[in-house]
Amino acid sequence: MFDIRALVWPVDDDTMKPWVRRFLDDVLSRPLFSRMILFSSMENRLAIRNRFARKYLVGRGIELGAQQVPTKTSENCQVEYVDVVSNKTLVELHHLPAEDLVPLTHVIDGNDLSVYADGELDFIIANHVLEHFDDPVGGLCEWIRTVKNGGKLFLTLPNFRCNCYDVDRVPARRDHLDLDYRDSEGRAARNFQHYVDIMQTLFQLSDPAEQRRQAQEWIDADLRQHYHVYDQETVKDVAALAAKASSVGLRYVDGLFSKDGFEFLLILEKQPSGGLQGWPSSRRSAISALLCHAPFLKHEIMRRQ
Repeated sequence: MFDIRALVWPVDDDTMKPWVRRFLDDVLSRPLFSRMILFSSMENRLAIRNRFARKYLVGRGIELGAQQVPTKTSENCQVEYVDVVSNKTLVELHHLPAEDLVPLTHVIDGNDLSVYADGELDFIIANHVLEHFDDPVGGLCEWIRTVKNGGKLFLTLPNFRCNCYDVDRVPARRDHLDLDYRDSEGRAARNFQHYVDIMQTLFQLSDPAEQRRQAQEWIDADLRQHYHVYDQETVKDVAALAAKASSVGLRYVDGLFSKDGFEFLLILEKQPSGGLQGWPSSRRSAISALLCHAPFLKHEIMRRQ
């Protein structure tokens, strides 16, 4: 029951990557309740996203990087899909199933939505996109620009504690995030160091020369790995900094912020002013996660009996 291993690595142990094994060993040492929340948040993440989207999103909007798993919205939504690469490239380079990919309205970078006017959209959906931006504050500012007052930002980001790629890294803090937004000239050097950090923590390369060589390969290939990793505080800092930089309000509407969940989900509503508003307490976040996952966990327990 609650077989997280099957979700993380559903093939033979012999082929398991070392970082996956380390992550699973760490997860299995956690309390049972923590493992239950992680299992449910991985197993049911698409259903959970869809439920929140149907509840809160209306009107015309876009989804960034949906590929073959678009968020399912209500009939009151008209969704356009955009991605940084074409579907042809997704098939050729990443071997994604062509027949399942969403049709793209625009092939554009998610941090430059200049094809959309200020306040043109009712919502933006971005699942696991912001961690691929080297300037997440600037990216969120651009999304804020394109939605109208009262419009929604529907975001998910991976919880660094609960995925095998990020678990050994240190979440970015407010000063660093603000520096990435304000100091574009120095960002390239910081990006390089982020990649060196991945070489040290994920691949555990000990040779500094090899760390730098591999990091440079990623930069040359423009792979856009996880520049930053996120905990609850990092997500809050990005939202607060973006609201301040945009001179608007961002009201927290709903979401999931369990420290044990696979991803953080948040729905923010643009306001004319006021900065970040209504951010949930740790207690409120824990209760929300329990209420969300309880039906799924009950179903899993009954199914296994």
